Amino acid sequence: MRKPTGFAVLMMIAALPAAALNWNQKDPAAQWQSSLSAAPAAPAAVASRPPSGGGGVAGQFDAYVFSLQWAAAFCEGKPGLPECADRTPGRFSEKNLTIHGLWPDKANDSSHTYGYCGVDSSVRALDNAATWCRMPGLNLASATMSRLTEIMPGAASCLQNHEWYKHGSCSGFTPDEYYTRAADLVTFVSTTKFGRYLSANTGQTVTADALLAAFESEFGAGSRNLVSLNCTKAGGADLLFDVRLKLSQPLRPAAELGKMMLPGGGKGNCPASFKLDVL
Repeated sequence: MRKPTGFAVLMMIAALPAAALNWNQKDPAAQWQSSLSAAPAAPAAVASRPPSGGGGVAGQFDAYVFSLQWAAAFCEGKPGLPECADRTPGRFSEKNLTIHGLWPDKANDSSHTYGYCGVDSSVRALDNAATWCRMPGLNLASATMSRLTEIMPGAASCLQNHEWYKHGSCSGFTPDEYYTRAADLVTFVSTTKFGRYLSANTGQTVTADALLAAFESEFGAGSRNLVSLNCTKAGGADLLFDVRLKLSQPLRPAAELGKMMLPGGGKGNCPASFKLDVL
């Protein structure tokens, strides 16, 4: 894997403590400025549920933003992170999109301030990459945590705590339900013609048209207009960084992903061709 300079911007998206990605931001990597520079601290004592008080009110949102990440591109600027140091052959993140987030989103909230539903200010104060592991634990079932470790490599840096307290707390689900639904969606995407195209071409330069054609082949004519492909640069090369969809609320079963997709995602910022990076 290349380790170019000036690429620490890749890390900002998952570490945004106060807002999810700005859907209108052309380069998602530009929102990732150096907030994962410190190693995570030791985990705090486990809590059965998030503390009450503060933040938004759960369930008061219109749709979800579903953000999938290409792990190798994410790791270009942070090879020393635990999730980036893992080069175990055959791991899911080697050739598949992984979960960045499943974010409750309000149609009239252009700054994406909705979040931290019922989350105490003392917990919110810990929501930066250096202290994610000091946030109260989620008491996830072992089966849920096992799946999460597979589909969210950032769990090695306690990303699941940030994602739950900032976003999942507003979903109306329990932590186990929230991450089970997210894992089901990621797994389903990997089985589609779109996911299989990505896996078959990992390490190669692909065209946006070919990738969108695979998406449309799976989800029907016109569906290419519902998916956002976002890229960033490393070593002069354009790399697929994340893929985003807007999904209806309430969520349907993962196998009905095509029926959940909503307009509004835009086309993203990827050029006509780009690379599917490898670790």
